Amino acid sequence: MKAECYSEKIRLFFIRKTLLRWIIVCCFLMVHVALLANDGTYYTSGNQLLPLVETDIRVQREVLTLSWGEDGMAEVDVYYEFFNPEERKKVLMGFEANPPMYMDSLDRSGAHPYISDFTVEMNDKPLSVSTSVVKNDTLYVQNGMVCALNLFQYEIDEARSGNYLWNPQINDGIPISFVYHFSADFKPGVNVVRHRYRYLMCQSAYCRYELDYKLSPAMRWANHQIDDFTLRIQTRDVPLHFMMEDNLFSQAIPPRITGTGKWRRRTVLNGNRNDVARVCEYFLRDAVLEYRVRNYRPGAELYLFSADCTDMGVFTRPTDYYALRNRLGGYTEFPLTETLYRRVRNLPFALRGYIFKNKMLSDYFHSQWWYIPDQSYQPILEELTFEEQKWFDWFEEYAHSRLHH
Repeated sequence: MKAECYSEKIRLFFIRKTLLRWIIVCCFLMVHVALLANDGTYYTSGNQLLPLVETDIRVQREVLTLSWGEDGMAEVDVYYEFFNPEERKKVLMGFEANPPMYMDSLDRSGAHPYISDFTVEMNDKPLSVSTSVVKNDTLYVQNGMVCALNLFQYEIDEARSGNYLWNPQINDGIPISFVYHFSADFKPGVNVVRHRYRYLMCQSAYCRYELDYKLSPAMRWANHQIDDFTLRIQTRDVPLHFMMEDNLFSQAIPPRITGTGKWRRRTVLNGNRNDVARVCEYFLRDAVLEYRVRNYRPGAELYLFSADCTDMGVFTRPTDYYALRNRLGGYTEFPLTETLYRRVRNLPFALRGYIFKNKMLSDYFHSQWWYIPDQSYQPILEELTFEEQKWFDWFEEYAHSRLHH
């Protein structure tokens, strides 16, 4: 059985409980909630930099930039301005990373298996970052030090669960978390910290990606808010069609889109219940989406997810062309027709704005709210991403086997 993030995400998304994958107690305790089901894989989620000890330094400004592409890797780039009203001081800072649901191997250095290119710069100088695995049901910071597990005493359990490590000496498992930590030397006044990393996004049968980022740890700083907060989402190698729950800000503020893009508010339903939720839906092509708010006190965590699972307005019921784009052909209940085949194989080109000469295709894609024609775009298969070309080959073979039998 695979681990799933999606079905439980739907539950969290609609009932709006305070249960999160992390529950942080007393600013140092982090408990990971392990959720198991079918048809998906949870890898990790993003998080604010946070102080691992008490401090009177405040977050003066933050610019959170997110991007992702067809490879399923999210790139996170965070620009911070911290203000230190006191004398120069050192602060132990950290980045808490959720363990994955499954883990094939254990890096004895303590590095997370699905996080890469983790860097921190402070006042234009790179900082040395240590990685540790900690027991997450204890206070892992004691006397200003991170209490890391001795990973040579542990191994992965037979189920390859990433939530805990197996200790043969006690014949039991220990729940774990990953912590990236470093010592930051704050000078009086403004200090600039730049933080970057990449991680593999969550995947599921109905949702091609989900991207989490914890904003609430910003409340641990002295001002218990972000004085000036900017959320920026930008395209990379493919157009982006995604949604975000419409509760990130206390007021319903509109985003600014630079480049080619659209957005709208809508209601989506849970296909198994009568729960409803308000979301913002976005389509971006060679564009940047931006929200900016002052005196921001996070009341919710950031949760983005691909729109293919809700294109019909109902969770777990994607339209036929999105289901086939996600390679769900063997599990879908609809027959593949010639019309559907032509719609699906042209979806990557429609997302890029190709103007179809065929009336059936033109009428169909013009009926999709996200479609934005581009007079200059020409559909060249070799110019699609490597992942899209692989899918295209699979779909042609899949369609041939069903349309010619």
